[in-house]
Amino acid sequence: MKPIAVALAVAATALAARSLGAQSLDTTVAVRSGARFELTSVSGTVRIRSWSRSEIRVNAESDGARVNLDASPSVVSVRAIPRRGEGDVDFTISVPTGTALEIHTISADIDASGVNGEARLASISGGVTLTGSSGDVEVESVSGDVSATDVRGRIEIASTSGDVQARQVRGDVTARSVSGDVSIDQVDAQDVGVETVSGDVGFSGPIHENGRYRFRSHSGDVTVRVAGELNAVVDVSTFSGDLEPDWPITVTPGRMRPREWEFTIGNGGARLNLESFSGTIYLRRGTSPRRED
Repeated sequence: MKPIAVALAVAATALAARSLGAQSLDTTVAVRSGARFELTSVSGTVRIRSWSRSEIRVNAESDGARVNLDASPSVVSVRAIPRRGEGDVDFTISVPTGTALEIHTISADIDASGVNGEARLASISGGVTLTGSSGDVEVESVSGDVSATDVRGRIEIASTSGDVQARQVRGDVTARSVSGDVSIDQVDAQDVGVETVSGDVGFSGPIHENGRYRFRSHSGDVTVRVAGELNAVVDVSTFSGDLEPDWPITVTPGRMRPREWEFTIGNGGARLNLESFSGTIYLRRGTSPRRED
């Protein structure tokens, strides 16, 4: 692969020579099964799609940044380096289905679809979207919105000041935000942890026996919509909020402090923790009307 690597380096260097003009790079690299793709960028966009070829194609349209590409049959690594304050690069990447992804940006939006591999997608101020993955994934942004759909595997998804959404997930979930809403829908998992400080928390999916589920908001509402039967020991904690369950509950007097309750629904096989400092906690059957909306 040495001639290919040399040719890529020459092409990248030639493009980088025009430091302030519009630049483009369109390169295809043959890779083996299970290859990895890595990208670091500052601003612009990153769009990643899958195809059936055993190749990774990198298309970059740059407005002043230098694009470095290092390629081997097992790893393709791309880095955008700003020059004199000019740093926008729009990437369009095609990868074989199942390629592992490691993407980091400053303010560039990330959109990955159909890759069906392990992925870590992170941006500081850009939005991040992932559709289709069959491996463990991490999706995060500091101030942008993040979303993930159709994930088969463990997922960690987070934003500091943006909204967090995950849908159609079959695997354990950790989701968090500081000042955004967190919505986790159509989730089939044994272990789920969801929290935010000033936003609302929403969940829909089955509560499995022997599963562990934790939902927390400081000043927002917590809504859990249970698909199917509910068999769980439920812990509820609130300071000034209310609890609205669709199931009849019995609380043993004197066992818990004021505004903290523990009760059992069904055979109590799962453990369900619900907490909101000042918001309302809704424990809903999946078929009940959405009165809280």
